[in-house]
Amino acid sequence: MFIVENDKKIGLYLSELITQKFKSGRQFCKAYIELTGVEADDVSIQKMANRLSQIKNGNKSIQLKDLQYFTQLLDVTCEQILSAGNYFVPDNGRVTNYQISFTKDEHLWEQYIHRDDDLILNADEYNKTVIDYALEFKNYDFLKYLMDNNYIWFDSDNKEDYAFSFGAGTSIERKKPYETDILNSRLATRDQLRRQMISLAIENEDWDMLTKLRAREIPPLYLTNYWPSNPEEFDDYYDENLIMHITTSNKSVLDYFSEEFTIISKFNHENHYMFPYISNLLEQLIKKKHSYTEIILNRCITHNQNAYTKINKLISKTIKYYEKEYPHYPKDMILKMSLEYFYFHNNGFIISIYDPVSRDTVITNIISINAQSQNADVNRLIDTLNASYNQIINMRPRKG
Repeated sequence: MFIVENDKKIGLYLSELITQKFKSGRQFCKAYIELTGVEADDVSIQKMANRLSQIKNGNKSIQLKDLQYFTQLLDVTCEQILSAGNYFVPDNGRVTNYQISFTKDEHLWEQYIHRDDDLILNADEYNKTVIDYALEFKNYDFLKYLMDNNYIWFDSDNKEDYAFSFGAGTSIERKKPYETDILNSRLATRDQLRRQMISLAIENEDWDMLTKLRAREIPPLYLTNYWPSNPEEFDDYYDENLIMHITTSNKSVLDYFSEEFTIISKFNHENHYMFPYISNLLEQLIKKKHSYTEIILNRCITHNQNAYTKINKLISKTIKYYEKEYPHYPKDMILKMSLEYFYFHNNGFIISIYDPVSRDTVITNIISINAQSQNADVNRLIDTLNASYNQIINMRPRKG
């Protein structure tokens, strides 16, 4: 017997499942329509996307006719969906990743970890490791146990490891003869697993875990320290489900995700950032008329204004140097030389400027939002934020 959860919890659970199994909600909608035997065109996909959005936000109930398709596409049971992931029935018999992933018995965990066949390092017939299942079933105690005992980690704390993830890995080694294991490879290349763990930490109100997981950071922020003119794409690291968890969390979480943080580059420069998707977070808070919106807007304004001051100071210093070295050069040429290494990257809203003379740099993200509120004070802050963003953008050299 299981309890049917409310629409909001069911919607949040469906959102998590869709994020895990599909690249986008739109891709899921296309697969859903095709599974019903109907051709998926732009109109039908958009119509389904609108309905799915209402279901995910808890504004609309999942329909009985949906269950047969949702269960097939998401590889879950009706009970799992309707209980919002709280009701699972393990298979009896042999030990499996599926079975272990929602047990609460530390003794069984240890037996499983130390099996001679190293089952924990393998994916099953559904190409899922125990970590995949534990995240899906929200077995936070098991995952935290693995981390606390250093069986797995999501952050190696070694910047040289940071690429697709923060050097995530496992201390469990396959017994000789050595072979490539799935678990280590999956941890090292799928940052999505870390983001799922962040959402679970928020649900379990484990604030210390947020720091351990570098919850407000993404690996590309570290790559910008090596190649400031060509940072990695940020889109692949966006997680709508994580944004939803943050918006429904308490003040402590909102404070954490809206505070500026520092990353030290390999050249020992201090680069100051805010949560890369804080614009998305703000837009959701504005929609929800959240009481904390103005506080976060003010923090973003301060961040943008500080970025402008640092960039302007660096440009002025470079201009003075070139004016002294090349007194006969026209002002427009001096300005062009001073702004030669000034870049802006739309994908991550990263602004970077490098002074080849002093080798000083300023690398940071700047924030703007595309939203309006019914609150006049909030709208005033939005205008101020966007103005501070445009002030920086307008410093860039013009092409043509």
